[in-house]
Amino acid sequence: MKYLFVIISLLLIACCGQKSADNILAEVWEKDQAIRHKIIDLTKSITIDGCTEKIDSSVIFCELQERIDAENLAIVEKLLRNGLPKDLSQDSYEVIWIVIDHAPLEKQEQYLPLIEQMADMGLVGADEYAILLDRVAMGQNRPQCYGSQIVQFGTPDMMQMYVYPIENPDIVDSLRAAVGLSPLAEYLDQVTKTTGCEVKYEPAMTVEQLNELRNN
Repeated sequence: MKYLFVIISLLLIACCGQKSADNILAEVWEKDQAIRHKIIDLTKSITIDGCTEKIDSSVIFCELQERIDAENLAIVEKLLRNGLPKDLSQDSYEVIWIVIDHAPLEKQEQYLPLIEQMADMGLVGADEYAILLDRVAMGQNRPQCYGSQIVQFGTPDMMQMYVYPIENPDIVDSLRAAVGLSPLAEYLDQVTKTTGCEVKYEPAMTVEQLNELRNN
């Protein structure tokens, strides 16, 4: 009976710990998404409605986003210090991916093999691994593969958005389809509607040409 009590106690501790990890990651998700939705709403109000008085608020929220991303990354790295936790909820694994996706380049590079492993295990989608691959390529100043990355530059009231150069634009839609992403045109239309800013796509544009455009 004593051993049964010990086993039950250990199971309860494990369950509580598991619940705690899921709850923590749920809070991380809420913070990650809340600040980004706020920035999107501000961007739309500036570009569509001409509310230039909100520019200062937009800058403040972008700075807040950087701080939140750093805090969220610290939480996720603590959870990963002994390897990938087992038996988290599906949502929790998605949170781990999105926090790494929003992390600095060196952290994206560090955890890219882990996200690949998670995709192979079905814990995150192949599309999510593809998105991180594109982010890393962009961070390394290389053309992306799947066309998931869009860059924006300019001032808040005169923002420009471009598809980051794609390695093989002729087959990008077939590559996107293979990992479960929608056709590029549909994706760009969705981004334009969400942000209120037209996304420009020039298939022949090189990374060097885009960098020159941004610097000007």
